[in-house]
Amino acid sequence: MDEMDVSATQSQPLKPNHDGSIFSKKKKIFLMEVNKFILQLLMLPCY
Repeated sequence: MDEMDVSATQSQPLKPNHDGSIFSKKKKIFLMEVNKFILQLLMLPCY
């Protein structure tokens, strides 16, 4: 029974980690868009 409990507790954290990885990907894309926007704002005064 103890082994079953351990496997159950180990399998549960995998789902949040998978969701977290998807969230991190979206976060990276969001940060990339923000960086592009900031770069455009910085380039405007140059013109």
